[in-house]
Amino acid sequence: MVQGMRPIIGYNYGAREDVRVKKIYRTALALSVCIMALGTVLCWAIPSQLIGLFSTSAETIAAGRTALEIISLGFIVSSVSVISCGALEGLGMGGPSLAISLLRYALLILPAAFLFSRLWGAVGVWHAFWVTEVLTAAISYFLYNRTVHRPVPPSPGKNS
Repeated sequence: MVQGMRPIIGYNYGAREDVRVKKIYRTALALSVCIMALGTVLCWAIPSQLIGLFSTSAETIAAGRTALEIISLGFIVSSVSVISCGALEGLGMGGPSLAISLLRYALLILPAAFLFSRLWGAVGVWHAFWVTEVLTAAISYFLYNRTVHRPVPPSPGKNS
């Protein structure tokens, strides 16, 4: 979805179709939320069966079930950072997109996993995932909105 959104959002931004850019962003975000909601429901409804696709060990399935149930708490909110990154890349704004990715994959997750593992053991690492997604989503939303708002050009024929 993000791969398809990039050129469409970039073309419309270049054509100064800001209303369309916002609509594309909102539509992609809504679709992503639906897909991630389905993933969340599956992880809560049949976590053992999902882990069972990869292992037959009862111990691994039990640990994986716990991991899926906790990590999936961040699935829906992760849509914001994923779609914001893709939209920013489509707009030719790689810097803010890179910042979001760095936050998500290194700057927030690693310290959170380290801290939470010290507090709650292995389960703490799983909680670091959804906490990171919530924080990254908030930052992504702010960065996207701050970055894409551009001043309205002066009307033709009007002098300042």
